[in-house]
Amino acid sequence: MAKRKLIVEVKYNKDLAESAFLAAAGQTLDSGTVPKIAGVKFDESFAPAFLPGMAARAPTTVPYVSGEKFDLALDAEQQVDPQKSTYIVRTEVDENKIDNISSAKEVVGVYADVEVQPAIICPGSPALGTDSDVARLLCVNQLKRIGMDGTGIMIAIVDTGINLAHMASAGRPINLDAGRSWVPSSGMVPGNAPVGHGTMCAFDAAIAAPKATFLDVQLLRSSATGPTPMSGVLSDAVRAYSHLIRIMTAPRRPGENRSLVVNNSWAMFHSSWDFPVGHPGNYSDNPAHPFNRIVSALERVGADILFAAGNCGSNCPDGRCQGVTSNTIYGANGHPSVLTIAGVDVTKARVGYSSQGPGRLSHNKPDLCGYTHFKGSGVYAADGGTSAATPVVTGVVAAVRNKRPFSPGNPAVAPAAIRALMRSTALDLGASGFDFDHGFGVVDGCALYKRFRPPIFIDICKRYPWLCYPRPGLDICKRYPQLCRNIQPRPGATPDAADDLDMGALDDIDFGELMEMAWKIGFYDAHHGSGKVDAAPSGSDECCCSENE
Repeated sequence: MAKRKLIVEVKYNKDLAESAFLAAAGQTLDSGTVPKIAGVKFDESFAPAFLPGMAARAPTTVPYVSGEKFDLALDAEQQVDPQKSTYIVRTEVDENKIDNISSAKEVVGVYADVEVQPAIICPGSPALGTDSDVARLLCVNQLKRIGMDGTGIMIAIVDTGINLAHMASAGRPINLDAGRSWVPSSGMVPGNAPVGHGTMCAFDAAIAAPKATFLDVQLLRSSATGPTPMSGVLSDAVRAYSHLIRIMTAPRRPGENRSLVVNNSWAMFHSSWDFPVGHPGNYSDNPAHPFNRIVSALERVGADILFAAGNCGSNCPDGRCQGVTSNTIYGANGHPSVLTIAGVDVTKARVGYSSQGPGRLSHNKPDLCGYTHFKGSGVYAADGGTSAATPVVTGVVAAVRNKRPFSPGNPAVAPAAIRALMRSTALDLGASGFDFDHGFGVVDGCALYKRFRPPIFIDICKRYPWLCYPRPGLDICKRYPQLCRNIQPRPGATPDAADDLDMGALDDIDFGELMEMAWKIGFYDAHHGSGKVDAAPSGSDECCCSENE
């Protein structure tokens, strides 16, 4: 009889809840807190995790959110309410025992504990470009100049773990908050994981957000590993996400900014890893699966969540896809509350392994693309797969949060608003608008820079005073007021770089007429003086470009 790894959701009891909300590394399950079911032994090495309950929204609930009928069940202190939560434990049993578990009165549901693995690339393709090319394409230097570098923003790398020493040696040291990091087993140390996939993801997120505060969430070093050294199971993913929910719902100091971006460069690769579609324990297509529900819960408390689309693209599918290349954005990777990230190279061409839509839980997936398959972290010959594309976008989202920090109760800065912003500013690729290869296009840091840069005004009269000195019938500022105020330089220009103006402000100018007028000014000056006209005296009101005119 085949055995199945299962997530079992059980009702509230006081002792189980206390254990779940403690959730310290190395904590174990007290077998006295779970149902007694013949032939079933729950995994005592797995500390229970909570799933927040839901409460109905009244029409008058503030803030009003269109279409939302439920909120998380929170207590008077806005913490997750233990009595309205359910709890997950795990087991591995013969398939003929599943009905016995489901029928127990304390059990709410039984679900597949699906194995997940990193969305790394098909081998053999050399890197194209470098992380410096990615930074240039994202306008990272311009973003930094206006304070969009991730300062104060938390980035959780949910992966195999980060190696800080390698990050520093690769030229990209990061700030790590070890206290808010998470490991599945005692003895594992945040920031000291073996050099691998998670270190690559942290490196790539730091391209656009070098000043972010990183959380090392070592899910893919799970205590219940699958057949590869880089794999985990969804029961541990629920535990990791419940930890992140506690971070987001912990009491805040007045004025504290608590923005969290969560990077997930991993996926399920084949439906055989799961219960069949339609089975109540299914993960891939089932929004009621505990992990899909806790993804929704983390998003509701303010986290921006990104998932890799996967590497089952039709041109070069990963071997783990077993030849299946359609409808392969499974489960949370295609969740409506996350950004699903496909991959393009630095020439903006789709990489052949990038999974194509639609998604299983949300039809219009992927959302957008990130850059991938470039030489970067040094962990691999190429930082590749949708594994690398996802943290590239994660870093940009963290940079955006510098200008749009999360604030509870403000829909304008809710995760849904950030997802809409990222989609609307993406550079369209492929078919016009959304398509299943690219989503809405590739992440566009340059467009975001233009959206958030402060206005820089150029005073033409100060830069070229001779143009503004009054002459009979030749008042250039009255004829062309757009030349004399409110002209912004292009990205990267200094305020007085007259040769680097944003010419969009001048689209309605007849440049033939303008040149003729400039010629007339020169002709006038040549006939009425030495050919050199002094600037108007400081403070003079004769300059026709003055602010008060």
